[in-house]
Amino acid sequence: MADTLAINGGQKIRETAFPPWPALDDRDVDAVSAVLRSGGLTQLTAGTVAEFENEFASWHGAKHAIATSSGTTAIHIALAALDIGTGDEVIVPAHTFIASATPVLHQNATPVFADVDEHTFCISPESVEERVTSRTKAIIAVHLNGHPAHLKALQEIAEPRGIALIEDAAQAHGALYRDHKVGTVGAAGCFSFWEDKIMTTGGEGGCVITEDDALAQRMRRVRHHGEGPIEGERAYYHLELGYNYRMTSMQAATGLVQLRQLDDYLEARRRNAAYLTERLGDIAGIDPPFVDEFTVHSYYKYICRLRPEAGIDIADFVRAVAAEGIPISRRYPTPLSEQPVFRDVEAAPCPTADHLANELFTLLVHPTITNSDLDDVVQAIKKVVSALRKLGSE
Repeated sequence: MADTLAINGGQKIRETAFPPWPALDDRDVDAVSAVLRSGGLTQLTAGTVAEFENEFASWHGAKHAIATSSGTTAIHIALAALDIGTGDEVIVPAHTFIASATPVLHQNATPVFADVDEHTFCISPESVEERVTSRTKAIIAVHLNGHPAHLKALQEIAEPRGIALIEDAAQAHGALYRDHKVGTVGAAGCFSFWEDKIMTTGGEGGCVITEDDALAQRMRRVRHHGEGPIEGERAYYHLELGYNYRMTSMQAATGLVQLRQLDDYLEARRRNAAYLTERLGDIAGIDPPFVDEFTVHSYYKYICRLRPEAGIDIADFVRAVAAEGIPISRRYPTPLSEQPVFRDVEAAPCPTADHLANELFTLLVHPTITNSDLDDVVQAIKKVVSALRKLGSE
């Protein structure tokens, strides 16, 4: 029975749950409690959000940080502040989370889907070059799963044409591209602090960093109902259409605690990823994450590839590994170009994104995971691969 898959009634590799993430403790609780007791719960009534913005900007070596309610709203205020609107096109990768692209629709602009790199799964500069038109106003470079996109090549496309390069670093806090922290290269770098991200601000939250004074001022205005700068008594004078995309003081208080641990979190993720890569690398048909030589990965998710030559269906594989008690899921099984919300968008073929949808799966390497947990992951994958290969050869 030891070799019988759990999905077929065999004994599971693991019976206990994996360690949870995020790892919040008394420091987070105390920080939020202090804010609640102070009565200054919002950006408008206390300085906690501004303190978080200052520390987040400083950690990146950036001039400005504009805290928002989510990573999605971070991208939205960047697009709005760049005057992206009706008739404009924004190039986005076809393989990513949907929030990289939906803010384009909120601006009544058109998302143009580019294919992704075969190895990094990030947006392909070659595909971007093919999609550029006179209407292209921005490129959203998603640093997917924690691996930086090829920013130099994207800059060489964008800058001569006056196209804005926006970095979606929602999954890549602390990743490095040619020794630069992601988010600091383009016109704006957008981050998410959702619950399971590399760091959180208590479940939801986001931020944009930039060196551009005018862009920062405009994003702050868009974030707060389009209201003009508040100097002394509020005039309630609104210069343009804006939104309530503000971060709360409680979120910022949590974010300050988490930010001060971010370097440790990154070290643990990279250590866990290295441990897993060393042990999965000898399983035929399974490709651990690729890392370009000019980058440092931050491993928000540990994404592996199930090669077609393994002769194993990705859905069967994921179900079987999950039945062994291992957290695993497919990675973006429907490309954006095939999502119903984009049904009115005419999309050019993205063959790499299409086949990756049937090959990628997600494993976890967050800081609370131990080597023993990762050993269970390896054992379960070996068991499932062996069993499904045997079944396929019969």
